[in-house]
Amino acid sequence: MITAKWQFWLGGGVSLVLLLILIYRVDISEIKDSLRDANYYLLAPSIIVYFIAVFFRAVRWRYLLAPIGEYSVGRLYPVVVIGYMANNLLPVRLGELVRSYYLSRREDVNPSSALATVAVERIYDGITLLAFSALSAPWLLLLGEFDGAADVSRTTGAIFLAGIIIAFASMFTVFTLLSSSPSFANRAEEWLNVIPNGPRPKVKMIFRTFVAGLAILNSPSKHFFLFIYSLPVWLLEGSMYFMLAYSFGIDEHFNSVGILLLAILLLTSTSNLATSIPSAIGGIGPFEIVAQQTLMALGVGASLSGTYSAFVHLVALWLPVNIAGLALLWKHNLSLRALSLASRSKRGSSNAPLLREER
Repeated sequence: MITAKWQFWLGGGVSLVLLLILIYRVDISEIKDSLRDANYYLLAPSIIVYFIAVFFRAVRWRYLLAPIGEYSVGRLYPVVVIGYMANNLLPVRLGELVRSYYLSRREDVNPSSALATVAVERIYDGITLLAFSALSAPWLLLLGEFDGAADVSRTTGAIFLAGIIIAFASMFTVFTLLSSSPSFANRAEEWLNVIPNGPRPKVKMIFRTFVAGLAILNSPSKHFFLFIYSLPVWLLEGSMYFMLAYSFGIDEHFNSVGILLLAILLLTSTSNLATSIPSAIGGIGPFEIVAQQTLMALGVGASLSGTYSAFVHLVALWLPVNIAGLALLWKHNLSLRALSLASRSKRGSSNAPLLREER
């Protein structure tokens, strides 16, 4: 099986509930009107911008992997694309395991160390997105852009952001201590003694290689550069949202381009932070409902907000990278199912048999 049943049903349940809430709040006839009236000439350029953002993800990953080895961006880019495709098609972000495993097979990297760098990526994605919220939300509030009837949306958003901040701050602190304090890492390894004797040595070995993958976090300057490397990733993705906002007439709800930019910064932050919520595949459900609620809080109608959010996520983000990732799998004679199973099996170690691939 691709994943444990409880993971699938948990994620599927979350997605279903959130999509039902989204559908309940929209008018089907208004959705049809929004899709009919939309101008799609910016769709192709926005998708190109998104793949440029993925390129900068590969650039950032190369920086994260530097303590482990030297890898070209050209070799890392298809791994990133396949990883994001797997995240979109497998529940509860199992694509992170697939990406780490595939890199380990392609470049002879320990999968646990590779997974640690992916975990650091997720933390800096969160930090960058929270910075977007911290920059945009106060200005939008001061400018009176929040709809007075959206008190529930604002309260829910505040609770959500507070939870996200606590979660990312906790992970950031623990990962930094593991990478910079040998005594803390040793103490953390001692806590693993509660594991039964049989699997304990292997778990400790995985833990040590995971900590080795966090080596990039052992100095303040590296934290700064990781944030700088993360900025073009999210500014480019936000640019895609900005372009499609004009396609759907979202810009008409704001008095200036500057205010629209602030709104898009906030939207980029909240909608992508929402994908950390377990969901069936590709963040479907959390992304749409949180993006819709964000735009509604800024005075955009429920149906237009829902249509725009679903189009951005499913048509501009979800579909293109899936097509590209599946094409890369076909090119290299690989199977997503095989990669997924291998990445989670006991053989998903550096000694695992190599899946068929044309190098």
